[in-house]
Amino acid sequence: MRSRSFFERGVLSISVVPQLRIRQIDFFETDRYAEIRRVLDYAEQPSYDELAAAVLSGTHHRLADALWRYLNFFELLAGLRQLGQISDDEIVRLFDYDLRLIKRQEFIMVALEPEGFDGLANLLNTVRFDIANR
Repeated sequence: MRSRSFFERGVLSISVVPQLRIRQIDFFETDRYAEIRRVLDYAEQPSYDELAAAVLSGTHHRLADALWRYLNFFELLAGLRQLGQISDDEIVRLFDYDLRLIKRQEFIMVALEPEGFDGLANLLNTVRFDIANR
């Protein structure tokens, strides 16, 4: 049985919408995602290859756990987008760099849907990243 997405598991509710600003601040002002962002951004070795191998094989790795937490944040945004609570323009203006960073990683894109990140996969495949340049 495939994993259900963050949105499908019912984790999202209208009550989280007012907390989006808090989550945005938390995202940028803490180092919660610093290591995974650094590994992805700089293809830091050997961590990058270990992460890719763990994700593609479905094996446990500390960095894979960090990646799933990182992706859960964006699955939340995708769910809010589906509910009409946040626009593509807002998402791109706030998280353009991170979304492009995720989209550049082929091993992540391949794993999104099998791991239950259907909303994020849809967001990455349908959002227009040129919105931020308007």
